[in-house]
Amino acid sequence: MPRASDYLLEGYTYHLTHRCQERQFLLRAGRYRSAYRKWLSEGVQRYGVPVYGYCITRNHVRVVAHASKREAISRMMQLASGATAKGLNVRKDRVNAMWEHPYHCTVIQDGRHLLNCLQYVDLNMVRAGRVRHPDEWKWCGYDELSGQRQRYRILNVGHLAERVGLASARDLHAWYVDAMSERLKEREQLREPQWTESVAVGSDDFVSEITGNYPHRFRFSINRARRGAWAVREAPVPYGTKKS
Repeated sequence: MPRASDYLLEGYTYHLTHRCQERQFLLRAGRYRSAYRKWLSEGVQRYGVPVYGYCITRNHVRVVAHASKREAISRMMQLASGATAKGLNVRKDRVNAMWEHPYHCTVIQDGRHLLNCLQYVDLNMVRAGRVRHPDEWKWCGYDELSGQRQRYRILNVGHLAERVGLASARDLHAWYVDAMSERLKEREQLREPQWTESVAVGSDDFVSEITGNYPHRFRFSINRARRGAWAVREAPVPYGTKKS
């Protein structure tokens, strides 16, 4: 998966994935998922990051956020992961690292690709077989994207509506509820690796634009992905070759 330290650029929207060390279920207890959500909310307020979606599972978290400022996203993620780890380690008397480092990122094109990404994030625990509908998992953004949550909100739904071409937050709520119902009726909750294993997901022109923003030392391959998207991935470096 792409490393944020290498690929995070300002002005784009990212799907960020942070996994617990060795994919352990360190967030199994709801109190730790709630703690992460609290610190994510604090980071949004403190650093002014527009967040569009998230899902906190038992062994990893996903956050969809806009990089208005690169440093702001990094600080928000460091706050949420660091404060959660500190609380867990104190309570469990642990000294080991909680998270794999660094978190990983995939840049997502605005519009339908961003909406598809948000649905994929909210369906995480449906795919895992823990719930039948995202509204049954309170540690994800579905209740805000559907308009159910009115207090203690994290997501910038108004800003998101603009980026996906809808007139208002109310229009986004209505669209999201209907689209999620249709996605669940498809009964096709397969893992879609482009969201976590790619550098970028979007149209052919978009992913080509993204690769042009990186130094020539990076090697990429562009391929078709699911749901009408193209995905660009970092190509394997031949054995014995070093990045300079």
